[in-house]
Amino acid sequence: MSNSRDQATQKADAFRQRDTFKKDPVGTFSDEEIRTRAYEIYESGNRNGNNAEGDWIQAETELVELLHAK
Repeated sequence: MSNSRDQATQKADAFRQRDTFKKDPVGTFSDEEIRTRAYEIYESGNRNGNNAEGDWIQAETELVELLHAK
């Protein structure tokens, strides 16, 4: 009986690991990392306009590209 339980646990663990790799790469960055980069983008634009959402999206995109470049 213990053997079948161990096999079920191993299958469940393998399934969880496989799902981990399907996660969105943005999920690998904390909100703080994205926020920091978004603020840098905001500052580099001489603080013109209020495009917080656009800055956030650009920050996410840049971080993902950086991740894929490695």
